Amino acid sequence: MPTKNKYYLFLIFTTFIWGTNFHVSQIALSYTSSMLTGTYRYTLGALFLIVIILFKKPTKEQVQKSISKWKEIIFLGIVGAFFYNILFLEGLKFTSAFNGVLIIGLTPLNTALISIPMLKTKLKPKQIIGICFGFAGILMVITKGDIATIQHLTFSKGDLYILAANISFSFGNVFIKKYLTGISPLWLTTLVTIVACLCFISVSLFTEQFIFPTTQEYLLAIFFMGALSTAICGAFWFISIKEIGAETSALFMNLVPVFGTSASFLLGDQIVPAQIIGGLLVVVGLLFNSFKLKYPFNR
Repeated sequence: MPTKNKYYLFLIFTTFIWGTNFHVSQIALSYTSSMLTGTYRYTLGALFLIVIILFKKPTKEQVQKSISKWKEIIFLGIVGAFFYNILFLEGLKFTSAFNGVLIIGLTPLNTALISIPMLKTKLKPKQIIGICFGFAGILMVITKGDIATIQHLTFSKGDLYILAANISFSFGNVFIKKYLTGISPLWLTTLVTIVACLCFISVSLFTEQFIFPTTQEYLLAIFFMGALSTAICGAFWFISIKEIGAETSALFMNLVPVFGTSASFLLGDQIVPAQIIGGLLVVVGLLFNSFKLKYPFNR
């Protein structure tokens, strides 16, 4: 398997889990507040990663590198993980999944725009076309082909939370590429998750009354969010940013609403042909940006 294809598979798996996570998070939020949900999610994620680290210990060089970058790691844990998740979970309480996935579709554009001043990059024609294909596909998926739905779209404070979360996530992607590429992705994921975990616990101690539902539904939701969405997918995401770049990785976020819609289908919702076409448009956008093209784009 060509090297890059492995990272593309990482990203496809990650966005599948994150797309499904919309539904799983709403299950968890029906039992506990966004702060407690985040606390349990990141506590489990941190413990899961620590166990992995015990079997795959970082090298002395990696530890020294992380110590030299401790300020950047703490900053990323607060802004890219803690702020992102609390804004995302809080936003889900006040907005619809429709609005949420529409805003998440801005990830490639936001990441590309943030990369311009931070990484001194320029938007390439194929990136712009890939972003346009992806966003058009998202609109097809979430409107079921009825674009008139957009005319009746209303925005709430939940949408602002999701937008702020999306900007935080996009900024974190670029921040990793600029400042933290020398650290092992697994080690970096563990440290960032621990920082976010400590933030959630610290705030919860002063703002929450700790309850822990023991229903099977809630336990499975927290396991999914902590072990899969946070730990495993977090590591896959950081690895991909390091190897193929923040902008290319961000384009795969267009698959999140596609997989989210697929999860809805498995839960009993109907999928119409327009949504399948939208999913294909997203894939076309990814392929367009991921492969080298001849004239005029790579002249």
